[in-house]
Amino acid sequence: MLPLDKIPLLRLMEIANRLDFFEQFSLDERKSLLDEKARCYICKKGQHLQREGEYDNNFFLILSGQVSIKRAKDKTPLGQVNPGEFIGEGSFIANKPRSTSALAETDVILLCLDREKLSQLSAKIREKVKDAIISGMAKRIVKLNDINARHQQNQRQAPEKARLG
Repeated sequence: MLPLDKIPLLRLMEIANRLDFFEQFSLDERKSLLDEKARCYICKKGQHLQREGEYDNNFFLILSGQVSIKRAKDKTPLGQVNPGEFIGEGSFIANKPRSTSALAETDVILLCLDREKLSQLSAKIREKVKDAIISGMAKRIVKLNDINARHQQNQRQAPEKARLG
């Protein structure tokens, strides 16, 4: 990953304004977070954003591009992360090693926030960051439950189709 130091704040604000993650933030709060505390990076297609087992306390919000999530033992991706979604929240919150690897499927621009920078934010912004993470995790759980339900339904229908087929 390479730091993106030359991205104008106005451009970052334009991107943030389109993402659900920032919907509860005022313009001043977005500016404070983007201008002072968060860092932006670019990760080229095919590069890892994080690797399973590594330890760091960075939280990454995808601003543009697509990222696939994998475990070392699995050949197929566990899922895809798109703009407005995030990765690294487990390690960020639990202070544990990464449980998955993340690979850039396209060029990716991401916003990075670490625990130290989070602690430097105002209490109001810090709470909104935490709320946005919780909301994003809840959406992910609903999405995974839907995928699981469809998978279970397909497994129940497969023997019936084979019997009738």
